[in-house]
Amino acid sequence: MRPLLVMGSDGTTIDWARTVLRMVMYLAGVVILALGMVVQTESGLGVASLTCFAQVIADILGTSLGSMITATYCAYIVAQALILRRQFQPRILLEVFFSAVIGIFTDFFMAVMPIHPVGLPAQVATMVLSLVLISFGVSLVVNMGVVPNAPDGLVQVISEKLRCRFGDVKVVFDTSHVVVALVLSWTVLHTIDAFGVTTVIAALFLGKFINVMNRLFAAKFQRTAFGSDRVACASQ
Repeated sequence: MRPLLVMGSDGTTIDWARTVLRMVMYLAGVVILALGMVVQTESGLGVASLTCFAQVIADILGTSLGSMITATYCAYIVAQALILRRQFQPRILLEVFFSAVIGIFTDFFMAVMPIHPVGLPAQVATMVLSLVLISFGVSLVVNMGVVPNAPDGLVQVISEKLRCRFGDVKVVFDTSHVVVALVLSWTVLHTIDAFGVTTVIAALFLGKFINVMNRLFAAKFQRTAFGSDRVACASQ
């Protein structure tokens, strides 16, 4: 993660304009990510892989999806602390705030979402749109270097520990996520109706989409937020 404040070219003064722009871009990424997850769920082809575990818990407890996203994301922050131990930075606790933001916007988009596709072609198009939105949002959030959303923060920690690409680790993480959610849904709710082709495709290919987004936009994102003289090409 980069320092929270963007420094000027002289290295001694704070570039407030770029600092504010960076935070706005980061929050935009969080909102786009929440929108993408809701669009994926509304495709009618299954719940989003990023939210399937939270969705199952929400169904079991009878609570909103957004509140369970916030709760499960906090659990991922605990997992990061357990992995990093003495390397855990207090700044990572900011993920709690942004986990709450994602939860709030998820419930908001669920309430106002106008997209309800009918027919397989429209559902597939909606699914593809959701993957583009989610991967773009994740890439924007990660490349701003503030704090990632909690599950991607956990993926980032694991990828750094294993020295693997972010997108590749995310495929394994998302797939495991879906499997655990499936087992929980079957054993407690005695159904897997919420899961579908979207859940599987997102778990297997979302990481690949993110790799593509990073190749296309990482340098542009960083150049906009930090200036051309401070761009460090993303290694994800």
